[in-house]
Amino acid sequence: MKEDRQFLERIKREVLYGRDIAPPRVNTEDCKGCGQCVRVCVARVFELREKKSVVRYGENCFACGQCWAACPEKAVIQDEVVTAENQIPGPAPAVSPDMLRMLIRERRSTRLFTDKPVTKEELLQIIEAGRYTPSATNRQNVRYIVLSDKETVSQLRSLVEEFLERTFKAVQNKVMAPFLKMRMGSSGLDALRYYAVGYQLAQDNKEKEAYFPLPFGTAVIIVHAESDDYFGPFNCSTALSNCSLMAHSMGLGSCFLGFVQIGANADKNIKNWLKMNRQGTGKLLLT
Repeated sequence: MKEDRQFLERIKREVLYGRDIAPPRVNTEDCKGCGQCVRVCVARVFELREKKSVVRYGENCFACGQCWAACPEKAVIQDEVVTAENQIPGPAPAVSPDMLRMLIRERRSTRLFTDKPVTKEELLQIIEAGRYTPSATNRQNVRYIVLSDKETVSQLRSLVEEFLERTFKAVQNKVMAPFLKMRMGSSGLDALRYYAVGYQLAQDNKEKEAYFPLPFGTAVIIVHAESDDYFGPFNCSTALSNCSLMAHSMGLGSCFLGFVQIGANADKNIKNWLKMNRQGTGKLLLT
């Protein structure tokens, strides 16, 4: 049993979360023995003894924060979780189903942006929404790159468009196309062909608009995780979804730039420009 516990702790630290996790604590003076923490903890950290909650298997904890949120007396102390009084769940959800449905339905991808800059405070609010997104195995390994000035955003746009022009030519090459199909699948290749044709028509007619092929605004948030993380795409996608909803609620338009994802994963120039090699291998996944 002791060896199993040691194995669990090592795997948590080295594989699942990459960090040491301090177990929760219980203030026995405040604890009323309701057992809520015992019921909501999927890691079975707690148990009731003499009508008080105690931490029995602290090494199981992966800092999800459910015990803190569920305790009506706030007797559970979880140092790994960011907590604040205004985040205490109330008797009913903070938003009604109708309001949430309206928020989800009215959000649209924005294709034309104004030149109005997005403030640092606004960007931090958007990222905060992404940071509170649940992640697989609670790794919280999503990272953010923020480009918030016109010149930097323009540089990224140029790099991505240069990559796209090379890629569009490869799509029309009978030798290269099969390799692209193996990598991206039939639907991915068809999508590239579709955009390649539209891009070429716009170039031929000298009608390349500011929104084609990339509808860049005045700020770009890039969400990324390690490429060898199986759950990376899921974690990044859910974080971006929360970010976009927060942006919409603040009156800011947003758009998912799939071509930036393709370019940053496939093009070394873009990856190096974003300084994505700073973590050693440079094998990072974007969405």
